[in-house]
Order: sequence, then C-alpha cells, then structure tokens
Amino acid sequence: MARTFEPTVIDKLGKLLRLLGSNRDGEILGTVAALQRTLQGAGADWHDLAENIGKVNGAKFTEEDAKEIYAAGVQDGRSAAEAERGVGFHNVDDEGPPWHAIAQECAQHLDQLRDERERQFVQDMVRRTVHRGRLSEKQAKWLRDIYTRVRR
Repeated sequence: MARTFEPTVIDKLGKLLRLLGSNRDGEILGTVAALQRTLQGAGADWHDLAENIGKVNGAKFTEEDAKEIYAAGVQDGRSAAEAERGVGFHNVDDEGPPWHAIAQECAQHLDQLRDERERQFVQDMVRRTVHRGRLSEKQAKWLRDIYTRVRR
C-alpha cells in the first residue's frame, strides 16, 4: 500500500514537480535531487509518489487535470528560469521575435514615437541588443510597450 503524504509534503512535492518544466538541465537535475531528499524525509520513495499522483481524495486525475498540472509546471519552470537569468536577449519564453528585432522594428518608426527620450531609448536598445546585451525588466516593458504601439 502506498504511503500517504502530509499536506506540507504534498505542497513541497507539487512545487518541485513544477520545476521539472525548466529548460535548464542543471535546474532539472537539482530538482530531481530535491525530490529525492523530500521523499526520503517523508519516509517515502518514488513508488509512493507514483501511487499518490493519480489520487485526489480517492479520485483519479483526468487527462485535463494532468494537462493543467503540466502547464502550471512549465510556467513555474519558465518563471524560475526568468528569475535566474533576468530578461535577456531573447524573450524568456522564446515566443515572438528576439529583443534586437523588436528594437529594430521600433527604430523604423521613430516618427511614431512620443518624444526625443523615446527615440533615444529605442536607438540605445538597438545598439544594446545587437551584442546580446541584457535588458532590465523596466527596459523590456518600455520597449515592448513601444513595439505594441508602433505595430498598430
């Protein structure tokens, strides 16, 4: 019979399982080690975890539940990766164009920008991103806002 987990252990295992959605091998390996330690600390093993995954109050998960958990895990992994590496050359989730392409698009529409400060910012972002420079969260948001505006 599978061992049941305390609610605090379930919460911790859930958080760790979501981190397996990371796109960084080192984070995934670290997460597996943390899962192993957590299971051992609860007096359980991987078999107990596998037995408990399909049960919520005695009911089995549906495929839709599994997809929802997977999506949450992927999002948590992306958030963890974003927090670790900051906002970089490419959009964190690799959806949409890289920052340099965004900055270049904005630079092609300097006449649509609000003022000289925005024009200077866009030109600076073109120079910064061509050599894979990192953007702060504030810079990324401002550039994304400008990009959205000039594409209308």
